[in-house]
Amino acid sequence: MEQEITTRIEKALKTVKNLDYITSQSSTGESSITLSFLLSTDIEVALNDVRTKISDITYMFPQDMKAPSVAKLDADNFPSLFISVKSDQYSDLELTKIVEDNLQTPLDKLESVGQSQIYGGREYIMRIEPDSKKLYQHKISLLEIESAIKEQNKDYPAGTIKTKSNNFIVTLEGSLSTPEEFGNIILKVQNGGIIKLRDIAKISLTSPDEDIIFRYNGKSSIALGLIKESKANVIDLSHEVTKALERIKESMPKGISMGIAYDGATPVKASIYAVFQTIFEALILVVLVTYLFLASARITLIPFVTIPVSLIGTFSVMYAFGFSINIFTLLAMILAIGLVVDDAIVMLENIFRYNEMGHKPMEAAMLASKEIGFAIIAMTITLAAVFLPVGFIEGFIGKLFIEFAWTLAFCVLFSGFVALTLTPMMSSRMVTKHNTDLPKFLVKFNDILKFIQNKYIYYLKLTFDNKKKFVIIIASSFIVLIISFKFTQKIFVPQEDDGFLQVSLKGPEGSNLESSTKVVKEAEKILANYKDILGYLMVIGAGGSDNVFGFIPLKNWGERSCSQETIKNMLNKQFSEIPGMSICAMDPRSMVSGNARSPIEFTIQTNLEYDDLDKISQQFIDIMKTNPIFLNVNRNLQSAMPTISIEVNRDKAYLYGMDLANIGKTVQYLLAGQQLGHFRMSNDLYDVILQFNQKDRKDISDFSKILIRAKNNNMLPLESIANITEKISVKSYNHYNNSKSVTISSDLAPDGKIDDAINEINKITAKLLDPSNTIIEYIGEIKQMREADSNMLITFVFALIFIYLVLAAQFESFTDPLLILLAVPFSITGGVLALWLAGNSLNMYSNIGLITLIGLITKNSIMIVEFANQLRAKGVKVQEAIIESSKLRLRPILMTTLAAVVGALPLVFADGAGAAARNSIGFVIVGGLSIGTIFTIFVIPVIYQTFKKD
Repeated sequence: MEQEITTRIEKALKTVKNLDYITSQSSTGESSITLSFLLSTDIEVALNDVRTKISDITYMFPQDMKAPSVAKLDADNFPSLFISVKSDQYSDLELTKIVEDNLQTPLDKLESVGQSQIYGGREYIMRIEPDSKKLYQHKISLLEIESAIKEQNKDYPAGTIKTKSNNFIVTLEGSLSTPEEFGNIILKVQNGGIIKLRDIAKISLTSPDEDIIFRYNGKSSIALGLIKESKANVIDLSHEVTKALERIKESMPKGISMGIAYDGATPVKASIYAVFQTIFEALILVVLVTYLFLASARITLIPFVTIPVSLIGTFSVMYAFGFSINIFTLLAMILAIGLVVDDAIVMLENIFRYNEMGHKPMEAAMLASKEIGFAIIAMTITLAAVFLPVGFIEGFIGKLFIEFAWTLAFCVLFSGFVALTLTPMMSSRMVTKHNTDLPKFLVKFNDILKFIQNKYIYYLKLTFDNKKKFVIIIASSFIVLIISFKFTQKIFVPQEDDGFLQVSLKGPEGSNLESSTKVVKEAEKILANYKDILGYLMVIGAGGSDNVFGFIPLKNWGERSCSQETIKNMLNKQFSEIPGMSICAMDPRSMVSGNARSPIEFTIQTNLEYDDLDKISQQFIDIMKTNPIFLNVNRNLQSAMPTISIEVNRDKAYLYGMDLANIGKTVQYLLAGQQLGHFRMSNDLYDVILQFNQKDRKDISDFSKILIRAKNNNMLPLESIANITEKISVKSYNHYNNSKSVTISSDLAPDGKIDDAINEINKITAKLLDPSNTIIEYIGEIKQMREADSNMLITFVFALIFIYLVLAAQFESFTDPLLILLAVPFSITGGVLALWLAGNSLNMYSNIGLITLIGLITKNSIMIVEFANQLRAKGVKVQEAIIESSKLRLRPILMTTLAAVVGALPLVFADGAGAAARNSIGFVIVGGLSIGTIFTIFVIPVIYQTFKKD
């Protein structure tokens, strides 16, 4: 199969446009090839291209091979919701029928349901089990039985009869529907008597051999798995199904219990709820900060109004662009709370300052707007310019973050517009001098603020006189950045506590359903002892009798005694003690991880034989298992498969008049059976299966005795013309980009770093592999992480260039933008340092936070530089101008910084669903702004005073 089918198709498909990579798996009688395309690909065009390429080479395939089928694989093509159905009053056959009619049929009609599948169900079949002794006695072959069943179990159209008034269609009804009717099928006439099917076979209305078992909370059950429609989301699916189940339960027969065993929408809904809660917390904190600085509840209403106005405007643009309200856009809204108020605060503070100087509200608004308007425009466009490049990131990350980036950009642009229009208008009518005594805590806060302002000016002048020492401090900050960056863990995405775990079980190669079920029961005994587990469902046999997957929903985040990570580690420690299988509890992969199954995945590709690949990959795994950084190491090369080999003596077969096709078909009847049409029962069609009884096919000796008809009408055992042996062989043959391959995957230890893991893998590679014939290639999360890091670096550079160009155009200077951007390295230092000290990681979310810092920190620099330039234009000397500018802009800088920091604090302290992503951004914003601002208010004035001339 590998050489004749798979390799030929792969060679034809490798020229398909926009192909990213191609993988395949070949086994006995089957070939599965998967093509992954670049995200910019029109998948419908690619689908047609693939079909054309395959049709061009069909002449090369064996004549008896089924035509290859081509289909799109949806990443969401897996049940998002399982409904468990149990009953003590109905058999599995009856219960399956009830589930089909009363549950599956109405749910399939829901708009959000794309597909459904019954797990653990049992269908009716008409089983025909020949008796080998009677076959030999009557000299009847299995092919004769097949022919008789097909001919005598169908209707024959016999034409039409026309009368004077009507036309009649004539049908010869030969379809059978009961065991008795099938038993009357005539096979042959022998010695004057008729041999019927019932004479040589047992015929029963039953169910097929179990191939998939569904277990829920330690008991066998039937489940309906629901896959969402491609354009629907998992929340829609959950809502519609939950509502429909209430109606369906009323029409269900008595004695049946059912409920949702697993709902993939639970962590999503919890995450969205947590994000809305965070938005509310950020809004309250920002308003409190504004009140603290302005000391007036009346004036505080102004930014309180500008926030929702900016957000409403953003929602309207999101709607126009077809954006949805999702985790990423809501995350943007959280950050926007602290950002959109910045411009309003800067304008409001300046109006407030002029009002305190004695100007009337309208006059104060006019003067303040004229003075600060340019700075607000510069800050707004600068911050928006930071996010626009994020929206142009290529690949998977770009697709995810385009809505995040542009939502933030829209928010910032709206906030600038509101600050220049609505804020001055409201201030002209609402800003008044304090006519009443302030609360003591506000008086104390204002005294502290004045104290900080005085001390700041004192130390700033001191810095002017001690620049050499200041340079040492700056250099030290860069050393801190290097150390923090080196020791901060780097991963693709942080693992979330989603409130459920997945279970993967892999039994010994060739193990049957019974042995797999046995070890599943051992795992269920362990799971039953965990109080933080709501339930557990296991699907045994999907993908093979030695494969099991399962879900373990956990209690709500606030009700658990420990985290998802802790539960996973405890389970895996106990699972490792179960003999005869490989079992592990796993975190569900995030949507950002795409198709990645583990944090560490790589392929070994070679032009050697599979036996060599088997040995090399096993050595690789053995070494990895000795290193504590790797957990749950596995590979996809299934080599130890027990195989029964039948080598036909072609000379003998020819002499006896037997051909290989008939021999193979006869053996197939013995093992898998053969579907020979259908029968109708209760208006439904079911399969007719011809297969030997289980007792006649339980070991290798049964193969030797199977009877094959010779040309002289004699029945000869298979062993007379074939050599039958048992051996171990490769179960499947894997390719990656047309090369023989094996994929090795591993989890990372809780305290492990991905860079350390890669270094260890590279050491093993250098020790075991000959680069002339064998190489490794990282795939999955590592590949995505490297691509994301590369894209982020490019985006970071472009963001700096965008900002520089924008500032250069606004300030009409090439040096002022460079001066303003000098604050960026210090904010980056603070962000990375915060991640390191908090034990967090550099990941995709924190990288977005670092890019956001570029715009946030430059706003402070803009205020200082722009006002200093205004003073210099009036004839004030450089040092006096920068000192005065720093003094007057300290208050709005502290206000905007504190507003952004407290707006991000709910991200830092977030927990529950989706908290890891919010934490990553929160730590970067809080740490970067806090430390970056401290350096900015000293570095910018010092550099300005040094390089600007009077």
